[in-house]
Amino acid sequence: MKRQLGAVWTGLGLIGLGIAFLMALAVGWDRFWPVFPLFGGLAFLIVYIGSGFRDSGLVWVGVAATLVGLFLFGFTLGVWKWEQMAELWPIFPLIAGIAFIATFLAERARDWGELGVGLAGIIVGIVGLAYTIGGEKSEIWRYWPVLLILVGVLGLFTGLFRRGRKQ
Repeated sequence: MKRQLGAVWTGLGLIGLGIAFLMALAVGWDRFWPVFPLFGGLAFLIVYIGSGFRDSGLVWVGVAATLVGLFLFGFTLGVWKWEQMAELWPIFPLIAGIAFIATFLAERARDWGELGVGLAGIIVGIVGLAYTIGGEKSEIWRYWPVLLILVGVLGLFTGLFRRGRKQ
């Protein structure tokens, strides 16, 4: 049964890859290449959901690669210009934060450190975007690291005072 399932997934993967290459030839490689991180990420999520292999690392890679592929499609399809990467770079820590939150939610035994890292990534991404897109003139942005300190304090107290913790 496992061999049959493996053959089915391999066949579906090769069919999908062939379709992707044909579409890339039709649309043009310069516009279509982000499909590869996108499909790669979706493949990791499908393996996590569709198999008994419940490694939460698959969720992190799946979510991160899928979101990176979608973000890069914004450039190749003309939503953004590559010159705007200097303003849009905070999307990457935001994506990592979202991937950590997804991993935290996927795990049965919750790792609160992952939640803290996820929140920190989201905070850095949002504050970074606000700063690079024109918010640098506001004085409040000088104090955004206080949010990271608060998330760190929350994680510290959670780790120290959580009931039933295993040593």
